[in-house]
Amino acid sequence: MNKLEGKVAIITGASRGVGEYIAREFAKEGCNIVVAARTETAGQSKLEGTIAETAAELSALGVRAIPIRCDVSDEDSVNAMVQRAYDEFGRIDILVNNAGIMAPAKLVDMPLKRWDLLWRVNVRGAIACSKAVLPHMIRQHDGVIINISSIAADQDGSGNISYMLTKHALRELSKGLAAEEKEHNIRVFALSPYGWVPTPGTLFYRLDETMPSIGPMLERPEAMGLAAIYLCGEEGKELSGQHVYSRHLLRDRVNNGIDLYQGDAEFLAQYK
Repeated sequence: MNKLEGKVAIITGASRGVGEYIAREFAKEGCNIVVAARTETAGQSKLEGTIAETAAELSALGVRAIPIRCDVSDEDSVNAMVQRAYDEFGRIDILVNNAGIMAPAKLVDMPLKRWDLLWRVNVRGAIACSKAVLPHMIRQHDGVIINISSIAADQDGSGNISYMLTKHALRELSKGLAAEEKEHNIRVFALSPYGWVPTPGTLFYRLDETMPSIGPMLERPEAMGLAAIYLCGEEGKELSGQHVYSRHLLRDRVNNGIDLYQGDAEFLAQYK
């Protein structure tokens, strides 16, 4: 039996990138998915990918996937998305707070309104989505919330302090919320790739060049999805409230100490 058979997951920012990769791995394990993001049609973003395209890809894997436009910085939009998800499926088992933006710049050069936007999307958006799904999870006495953090939270943040701070905040949110909702059997995790994942966003901002502190650390896209699946299972419960790196989790708990998910120059070349 598939590991997530019959489960329902909301994945924000799933029109492309890490959110799409996680959705794909979830679908392979039988999970029905709400593809939530802002981009409905091609041309609405500088980056490729729409919620309809992702939903079609997931449906082809044999699960039910519905695209719902959602701006996580807008509480009304979030509440409407979650309510429709519940109306469609009758339950919400998993929330992946993946939606996020970045705006690499030195502090002295970044307008405060740009700081405010990053906070609204990356942190307040995760809070709004969590707040909206929690009543359903509490009623079910079961649920998983995964907040997507970043290795940037462990770096000095030079050239991207705003993003670093938001991703560190998600780790603290995960720790606190896990403690608050433990009695309702709701597990909360912060999950990061160990390095950077080649996605439309990271390639657009050339993170390998604009964030030299990350250096050559490159992670294969499927690692985040496989690690998220592990966290959703019984074996992941003991990690609730913690921050984990996807590659480390897979190496230490799934693959008997073998690191299968580091990228290399040849792998990156296909994205150039």
